[in-house]
Amino acid sequence: MTENAYARSGDDYSMVLKPLLDIPKVRHVVVASSDGMLVAASEGLHRDRAEGVAAMSTAAISAIRSASNAALQVNLDKLVENPIETNTMMTGLGTCILMPAANNALLVVVGERDMPMGIVAGLAARQARKLGGTVMSVPARDSGGAQS
Repeated sequence: MTENAYARSGDDYSMVLKPLLDIPKVRHVVVASSDGMLVAASEGLHRDRAEGVAAMSTAAISAIRSASNAALQVNLDKLVENPIETNTMMTGLGTCILMPAANNALLVVVGERDMPMGIVAGLAARQARKLGGTVMSVPARDSGGAQS
C-alpha cells in the first residue's frame, strides 16, 4: 500500500479491505468510525479524499436513518430502533454501498456501476461483521503541531 493509504499491509484493516478489493470492478473501500473519522482506506484513494468519503458516508447514513424515521415511525417522541442494514446508491460514475458494522463503524465499498452486487454485498456483510467489535475509537490524527 502507498503512503496515501491509511491502512497498512498486515494490519487488521488491510485484512478487511483486501478481499473486497479483489472483486472485479471494486475501486475503493473505506472504513469510517460512526462519528465520521477515517479508520482505514484502500490504496490509491488519497488520504484527503478518504477522509471526505468517511465523513460524507457517515452523514449520508444519518440522513437516511432520519428520513426513514420521519416517514415510518408512528410516534416520533418514542422512536423504535431503526437500524440500517445496507444502503446502495448508483450514480452516473458508479455504485456506492454503505454498510454499518455494529454501532461504531461503517464500511463503504465504491466501484463501477456493473460491479457484481451480490458478491460485493455478501462479502461486505461478512467483512462488516469482522469490523463490528474492533472499531471502538479512532486515535487523533497528528496535526503536526505541538502537543497540548
